[in-house]
Amino acid sequence: MRNEASVYSRYFTYIKPVTRLPIVRTYGSTIFTLIIMLILIFFAIKPTVETILVLQKKLTDTESVLQKVTKKTNDLSIGKQNYDNLDSAIKNKIQTAIPDNVGLKSVIQTLEQTALRNDASVSALQIQPLTLEPKISHAIGTISEVKFTFNIEAKYQNMISFLQDINTSSRLITIDSLSLSKASEGSGLIMSIIGKGYFIK
Repeated sequence: MRNEASVYSRYFTYIKPVTRLPIVRTYGSTIFTLIIMLILIFFAIKPTVETILVLQKKLTDTESVLQKVTKKTNDLSIGKQNYDNLDSAIKNKIQTAIPDNVGLKSVIQTLEQTALRNDASVSALQIQPLTLEPKISHAIGTISEVKFTFNIEAKYQNMISFLQDINTSSRLITIDSLSLSKASEGSGLIMSIIGKGYFIK
């Protein structure tokens, strides 16, 4: 207890002369009040400043998104103008390559007729399940896919010709993968194709 009392009395002897200074007696309460006010103002203003900084960042992000949307709108407008200025024959080719409906018949005909032209016999054609939704008028269409599996049997050279013809067909068709196997009879090969046609949904 004595040690603690001596420590406190020692601190008091250091502080007491300071409190007797004229400047401290005159302005001490004012300085203390200002310090307390500054501390309170700091803790009151800090959340407001943080909120302002967050809002400024959100505003910057929003302006960036707005610029991108504006650019996309301008690009679409220019694209539409370019499309409108195209020759009618080119428009018809585009319409045939990517029609505005699913056009399963044209996909099937393209595959079958190309196979017949290249002396290939069709052994299987399977269209993958497809969900169709009603078109919304004046809405911007999106590219969708008709996936299929197609098997033909032919000689190797005829298969090469078949693939070249598919590549240049009027209906846009892409091949994702293909596999070759030997036919059970004769010298022919069986080619299994997984591919897709496109349409505007």
